[in-house]
Amino acid sequence: MNDLTVKYKNELNTIPLKKFNSVEMNLFFAICAKMKNQSQSKVRFSFDSLKELSEYKPTAIKRFVKDLENIYDKMLHLTYREADNYGTIYKFVLFTGFQINPIHQFVEISINPELDYILNNLSNEFTQFELLEFTELNSSYSKSMYRLLKQFKTTGYYTVKISEFRELLDIPDSYKMSDIDKKVLRPIQKELSQYFEPFEITKIKAKKGNRIDRLEFRFREKLHDDVLPKVTLHNWLKE
Repeated sequence: MNDLTVKYKNELNTIPLKKFNSVEMNLFFAICAKMKNQSQSKVRFSFDSLKELSEYKPTAIKRFVKDLENIYDKMLHLTYREADNYGTIYKFVLFTGFQINPIHQFVEISINPELDYILNNLSNEFTQFELLEFTELNSSYSKSMYRLLKQFKTTGYYTVKISEFRELLDIPDSYKMSDIDKKVLRPIQKELSQYFEPFEITKIKAKKGNRIDRLEFRFREKLHDDVLPKVTLHNWLKE
């Protein structure tokens, strides 16, 4: 069981993990967790350590190699987009090297030095969460929502336009609101209620028409037993 903490600049939450399934999200953030605050730009993971960190269950090496290949192909399409005051648009890939060695069973990953600050030397405006909690979630939609709520945990309030919500969670264009209710919001409500209490999702209609304009999330993190304040009890029998 791992107790790693994932920590990164909030900008990473604005990048939709397009086509990532739940297993691939676990692998991606396990990698992010291990690569934070590393002095070197290249980090090697043994297959066993990466499986343990990401709670990866299948045992076949060929399947794991295939999953690693799939995640790298998808990671190549994860681009950090930034526009300056002159309208110039910059696009960077977070990880620029990904070597998989099936014989010696390791994967070696390089981070783009221009985006090193996303994972390293964080002082403010960052998102932080427990990797184990993240990997225990089943739905990829729950995982994405979990990260977003962790960014806003100090206020306990997050509101998002339904169009942006679709983009951030990579919801298929074909989904109607009824589909989003059933396949996205219900799993989110069910799974995240174990980490946030209260946890409320409110659909806000547009001023004109009957369509949903935005979603509001109100929540509070549950305290773990190990972080509850310890109170020393007075022993009255000794008086």
